[in-house]
Amino acid sequence: MRAAVADGGRRVSIHVADEDSMALVTVLSHCAGAPDDDALLRSIAEVSSVRSCGTDAAPDGRRVWALFDAGPVTSQRRAAGAVPGL
Repeated sequence: MRAAVADGGRRVSIHVADEDSMALVTVLSHCAGAPDDDALLRSIAEVSSVRSCGTDAAPDGRRVWALFDAGPVTSQRRAAGAVPGL
């Protein structure tokens, strides 16, 4: 979200979808020509529940997306470190 706002567009769109205990979050900056930001992707990928993430440039601005594991907290996920703070 911070990166989309920093792109300088007049608005930001957030889209959320869920299926099979996964959540896809997409943020669109609505500002064409936004720069690629590898540091942004690295910081998103470091979130333990993120399974995949990416960014691309569309005619209406930069899209940043992340696919999260939104399943219930289980002892296996907790032991694997997939649930921060637990």
